[in-house]
Amino acid sequence: MSKTQFKKLFEPAHIGKMKLKNRIVLPPMATMLANEDGSVSQRTIDYYEARAKGGAGLIIVEITAPSLQCTELHQLSLGDDSYLPGWKELVKAVHQHGAKIAVQLQHSTMEKRDGRIVQVGPSAVIVPARIMGMPGNPSHELTVTEIDQIVGWFAAAAGRAKKAGFDGVEIHGAHQYLVAAFLSSATNQRQDKYGGSVENKARILIEILQACRKEVGSGFPLWIRLNGREWGVDNGVTIEETKQVVQLAVQAGAQAVHVSGYGAGSFSTTAPLADTPGILVPLAAEVKKITSVPIITVGRMDPELGEQVLEEGKADLIAMGRRMLADPDLPDKVDEGQLDDINACIGCMECIERRAPGAPLGEQSTTCTINPVAGNEREYQIKPAEKKKKVIVIGGGPGGMVAARVAALRGHNVILFEKSSKLGGQLNVAALPPHKEDIIPWINYLAGQMTKTGVEVRLNTEATAANIVEIKPDAVVIATGSIASMPDVRGIDRPFVVTAGDVLHGKKEAGQRVVVIGGGMVGCETGLYLAAKGKQVAIVEMLKRAAHDMYPMVRRRLMDGLRANKVILFTSACCEEISAGGVTVTTGEGKRETIPADTVVIAVGYQSDNSLFKQLQGKAPLIYCIGDAFSPRRILEAVHEGYRTGLQI
Repeated sequence: MSKTQFKKLFEPAHIGKMKLKNRIVLPPMATMLANEDGSVSQRTIDYYEARAKGGAGLIIVEITAPSLQCTELHQLSLGDDSYLPGWKELVKAVHQHGAKIAVQLQHSTMEKRDGRIVQVGPSAVIVPARIMGMPGNPSHELTVTEIDQIVGWFAAAAGRAKKAGFDGVEIHGAHQYLVAAFLSSATNQRQDKYGGSVENKARILIEILQACRKEVGSGFPLWIRLNGREWGVDNGVTIEETKQVVQLAVQAGAQAVHVSGYGAGSFSTTAPLADTPGILVPLAAEVKKITSVPIITVGRMDPELGEQVLEEGKADLIAMGRRMLADPDLPDKVDEGQLDDINACIGCMECIERRAPGAPLGEQSTTCTINPVAGNEREYQIKPAEKKKKVIVIGGGPGGMVAARVAALRGHNVILFEKSSKLGGQLNVAALPPHKEDIIPWINYLAGQMTKTGVEVRLNTEATAANIVEIKPDAVVIATGSIASMPDVRGIDRPFVVTAGDVLHGKKEAGQRVVVIGGGMVGCETGLYLAAKGKQVAIVEMLKRAAHDMYPMVRRRLMDGLRANKVILFTSACCEEISAGGVTVTTGEGKRETIPADTVVIAVGYQSDNSLFKQLQGKAPLIYCIGDAFSPRRILEAVHEGYRTGLQI
């Protein structure tokens, strides 16, 4: 694809006096890569520099606290002058690659008071749960004096941003954080000058803008991020209210508007907001109608959609966050017409879910399923191997292909064995359920990388210990994946009993009435896949909670789909027997019940296919076992282990 097909994306643009080389924006996304005290870490610098080097026109640094009093653990802060040296290093690193850099100032609603964390807000109401919130607890209602103090924090932080060399400041007024909470009738029930009318609810935002403008001067770019509207929130912000706020903000000195959105739930951006490409564009287009300042649109934007939006005049700048998390070089690759070389985001939400309360301790900084380098830019650099080796990779799934690619890029001679006729492994199955179609372009990308990096791929070739030893490799990577586990249930050998993989692969045809045994992610996704085809589906799960092995956002999307397709769920249920009449279960209430079934689908998990790894012990100098072959888990573990293995060889 030629450059001219993305002409608009690569036109220069302005926010105030700031000139951007193109219209691609890295929006603020919390990485939690900062030091514990909120100061800039080397990992933070490396992360943003990589995206500046990759061609972004504007980088907006993630949610940054304006005061140490509201700085969360590992949240960046501009609350003290002592932090300026780190900020200056970050700005310098970004500028050397020709990108502009701004910082987003955000009050999360959490403050440190008298040795404890207190949630504050416009009114003493329960604020919807969110990334940095404390769901279920009424907020402390801010006094006018406290509001004045917060306005001062923002102004001081904006002044520090200018001293650090930033090109602009964005005020975060979206996603139910503090400023957004004032703008919404759902959370603002005040009767004073900060509540009631749109003008009053917007007063704190206007005061922040005016104070910041006074601090940074008339020529310094300053703008806002707002919810275009709120979904699923009683008395939530409407687009008409937002348009009124925008007019007030522009009069107060805002030089651009970054239009986002909020959906009620455990996150500030919820399905479908977080996974429907372009869902926020109509809101940006509505805002653009009433103001002349540049409009930034966001929400799973890709280059093709971004170009279309610009051509249609619905926005002026295109923010692509998760896509540049997955591939920081996306802008340059698009500009050079190298679309096949883009490591395409698969929309798995791992990057968002990892920052949620309840995510594994020590794993709450940003991560990307398909880009292990994100947040590890310095540690995971691909450098030439000291000695070129002959490397055999067995298995053409994600872990195997990533290991092969990295090893080849380091200069090794790599041969990849795949027993089937197609690369991708379990990805080919994972891409079939609803909402998983974005995996397909990524499979194509990985397969293309095998050719471009010089990996010799041998399809339809089953590796054995004998033929591997005959090649005399220096290193062998076992990425043979896993096989379906079968439960110890009477009747499991009946002819109408199949595995989830068999059904998804099309190897077996399901009848009209289907019972899925196993209600984890695989079982529920398979159930939804079949229900969407018009099958009558029931899912039997031993635990109290179906899809228990999924993070909240993607689980909610899946469960909504199951309800919409009238899938019956039996939780806390034990499967007793598979008979000609169906599946007999004992329900959570202790009732014995037979569910009619033409087909029974087994989805109770997987077990490692590591027999070849065991056979090769002592027969090769170096042997690595990765991904599901080591232990059945998710795509992320396979990819990250594959990448690390490629670096180690």
